[in-house]
Formats: sequence, C-alpha cells, structure tokens
Amino acid sequence: MLNVAITTGVSAITALAAVFVTYFLTRKREHESDWRKIKLEQYQNFILALSATVEGRSTPEAMRQYTDAVNAMSLVAPMPVLLALRDFQDEISYKNPSRTDEAHDRLLNILVREIRRDIQPSDPKDNPKFRFRLLGLPPETLQSEHQTLNIKGPDGKG
Repeated sequence: MLNVAITTGVSAITALAAVFVTYFLTRKREHESDWRKIKLEQYQNFILALSATVEGRSTPEAMRQYTDAVNAMSLVAPMPVLLALRDFQDEISYKNPSRTDEAHDRLLNILVREIRRDIQPSDPKDNPKFRFRLLGLPPETLQSEHQTLNIKGPDGKG
C-alpha cells in the first residue's frame, strides 16, 4: 500500500513538473517568435527607409524616415547588427569626405548579412559570394517625375 502511494505521488509530481516545463518552454518559444516578428518588422522598415534614400529618390522626408529607422534599430538589433550599422553609417555620412562606392557596397553587404543572421533565415544554400545592392529608379522614371513636377508647378497644382 505504501508503494502504491509513493508511486502515485511520484507520478503526480512528475506530471505536474512536465506541465510546468511544457508551459514555460511554450511561453519562451512564443516570446522568441514575437520578438523575431518585431525585429523583422523593424528591419523591413529600415530597408524600406534606406531604399527611399537611394540616389535620385532622396527627399527630406525620406531622410527623416531613414534617420528614425536607424535610431529605432538600437531598440531591437543585437550588437553585431548595431556595429555593422554604425560602420555603414560612418561610410555614407555626409561628414565622410572619402566615401566610396566600393566601401558602401561592402559595408551594406556586411550589414544585410548581420540582419539576416539575426532573424535566422534557415537557408543552407545561402551564398557568401552573393552581393546585396540597392536599386535606384531608372533615369527615364526620374526624368518623367521631374517633368511632371515642373508641369504641375512647385505646389503640385497645374
């Protein structure tokens, strides 16, 4: 009888422990998933804001959005991303008289790879030789936009 009571007690404690462990592990996974979604959203905002500052597209509003996106990165990005971002920022800064396209592209690639590493895309075929780049608008699109603005006038009215 004593053995049955001990066995029952151990079984109950084991079952209770399993419920608690499962609960906490599930909560941890959910928290990590939510955090990854927040990071992904911030990283998407950053890339969209960066894209809006590409040559020919940059406006004061685009620069404000980019600045806000960069500043917000400090809330979610881990140190490797922040360091890559700082290096990229230093290169593209208007205060840097020795900016080069090569350094821009190299540092952009480092930054994008750090961001991708942080959000953990699980593609084993990720090619380390692949180079990320930002696309700008074709010249004819820019000319068309400028002509439209000139036709309408500076206030956008005809």
